[in-house]
Amino acid sequence: MKQTSYLNTQEAAFAFLALGKLSRQTAASTATATLTAGGKSLGAMTDALLNLKRVPTNAPLTLSAKGSGNVYYFAQSEGVPANGKIAEEDNGLQVRRDYLNREGQPLANIRQNDLVVVKITLASTNGLDVENVVVTDLLPAGLEVENPRLTEPRDMPWIQKPDAPDYFDLRDDRINFYTTATGTTRTFYYLARAVSKGRFVVGPVSADAMYSSDYRSYNGAGILVVK
Repeated sequence: MKQTSYLNTQEAAFAFLALGKLSRQTAASTATATLTAGGKSLGAMTDALLNLKRVPTNAPLTLSAKGSGNVYYFAQSEGVPANGKIAEEDNGLQVRRDYLNREGQPLANIRQNDLVVVKITLASTNGLDVENVVVTDLLPAGLEVENPRLTEPRDMPWIQKPDAPDYFDLRDDRINFYTTATGTTRTFYYLARAVSKGRFVVGPVSADAMYSSDYRSYNGAGILVVK
């Protein structure tokens, strides 16, 4: 399973059945494990997952087992970088975001109640088609999406033949586009309204191939000021 980047439905089902057979073989196991760092126990790993809110960084992690049987384990971490910076990368995909005004010009200053045209471009970096890509744009707290299902289309003749996603999902704090990335840049637009004054953190716009984690792109994290 580790040697392939994508499992089809049949392969995933066979793998699940194989794991079930392994589980039956280890049903009589009495093995338990303890995770330690610098000689201090962080917790016992039994049948449930061991969740650690903070992992010590000044000492290596050590896993010790006892009892009879095999111990299987994996580690997964998540969090916010301590320096507040998010790494930008383009692996097979390239996604970019621009904030424009009604005339299609970059917004130097954003004032409360301004209409913001958000332009998102997507392309594959190797020229090959990448299917089932989700583009996620996180909005800063000072902006709010103008729901295209509820508002009339705006007259902006400078927007020429924008690309249409296969599907889009509108949330309170983000918008998701589902599409195929190609060697030709695809361009999507949506409208947002500056609703609150202040200085807001802007998350990156991201593009991920839903069935192949090797294809991804993150760009554009920063600060947005609404006057």
